[in-house]
Amino acid sequence: MKSKWTTIGILSAGLLLVLAVGLSQAQGPEPPEGGVQPQGEVSIQALMGTAFTYQGQLKKDGSPVNGNCDFQFSLWNAANGGGRLGLTQTRLNVNVLNGLFTITDLSFGADYFNGDARWLQIDVRCPAGSGSYTGLSPRQRLNPAPYALALPGLWTRQHATSPSIIGGYSGNGVTSGVMGATISGGGAETHINSVTDDYGTIGGGYENRAGDGAGSIADRPYATVGGGYSNTASGEAATIGGGYDNTASGGHATIGGGIYNQATGLWDAAVGGGYSNTASGQASTVGGGANNTASGYGATVPGGIQARATNYGQMAYASGQFATAGDAQTSVFVVRGTTNDDNWHSLYLDGVDTQIIVASGRTMAFDILVVGRTQAGKSNGYQITGVVENVSGTPTQWHSVSALHEDDTGWGTQIMVAADGCLHVQVNGDTGDTVRWVAVIRTVEVAW
Repeated sequence: MKSKWTTIGILSAGLLLVLAVGLSQAQGPEPPEGGVQPQGEVSIQALMGTAFTYQGQLKKDGSPVNGNCDFQFSLWNAANGGGRLGLTQTRLNVNVLNGLFTITDLSFGADYFNGDARWLQIDVRCPAGSGSYTGLSPRQRLNPAPYALALPGLWTRQHATSPSIIGGYSGNGVTSGVMGATISGGGAETHINSVTDDYGTIGGGYENRAGDGAGSIADRPYATVGGGYSNTASGEAATIGGGYDNTASGGHATIGGGIYNQATGLWDAAVGGGYSNTASGQASTVGGGANNTASGYGATVPGGIQARATNYGQMAYASGQFATAGDAQTSVFVVRGTTNDDNWHSLYLDGVDTQIIVASGRTMAFDILVVGRTQAGKSNGYQITGVVENVSGTPTQWHSVSALHEDDTGWGTQIMVAADGCLHVQVNGDTGDTVRWVAVIRTVEVAW
């Protein structure tokens, strides 16, 4: 007659208490205001680990077993059938006394304990080393510790420096080795929220990612996605508030929301919102609107439709286009420089060597205010109006200058356009006078 094996098990669920313990460690008591502060060094707490203890009673044909037996333990996602999770754990030559046995170090890792139900399959052979294993039925359900039940849908991934907290859909994930990540909720099957780099944060939403998902887990830290759908904050300390299909890939990049927006500038680019806007220049900004691009260093498009701010520090605005973005717009530039003699000197967008470029096929009408001042207070002011055009790579300009005020009639200003299409605002002072010059250039632009 075939023998009948049974087991009754008790779990000392160190693994299942990870969530409760991890949270209590992360919060900690705040010191009372004005009270005694902690003394001495603060050390990193030892990891609790993922191992748990299984204590069982093994019977054969209703009688307790005595002797040494071999056990195999496997983790499953269903009480019957289903799929095995992780590797089978084998424990050999385990002492069984009056049917009682204890396994102190079962561990399947943290990846499979994400809030979904789990079962333990046990196979045994007695005496140890003899014959084949016999599967025990039913599988043993792994029940959570009471305190873990207080926070359903949340689990932790341990780390010696800072554990990560994961909530929402059970498939949401934090890349192995990442420290200090947080996923508060959201996600769904095939649309998970994920953190791939250290200290990334996702508030919720659907199919969002914080981190670049490539290379080192430490090369794009501190990224944040507040929520929304299919947003990716892949730059260091990049932030997306929400919206749909936005990408903040530059360092410190920010996107407030909207749809299909990109902040890709090397550092500090920002898009407030709107539709399909791009801030690709370093420290560039698009406030909102639709189909606007700020590609120059420090360039700005406050809003509107289909404007292009391509020059250093340019602020451009448009309310539409003829055929291509930027072919019907207005812009503002600021140039500056210093003179110490009576020679002609160009003023620059960056104060050093960067000029406004008038591209081939483009015409600008301009209104320029120029002011200069010495430290002692001697000042001159001018207005320059004119037009510059670039036909097939050959630029031409016409302009007139009006003096608004002159403390020194030896100073002056003029416009020059170089063969490469660079528009120069030029000034001169007097030898012995150190003059600071600033000009604001307002343009209206048309292009074919």
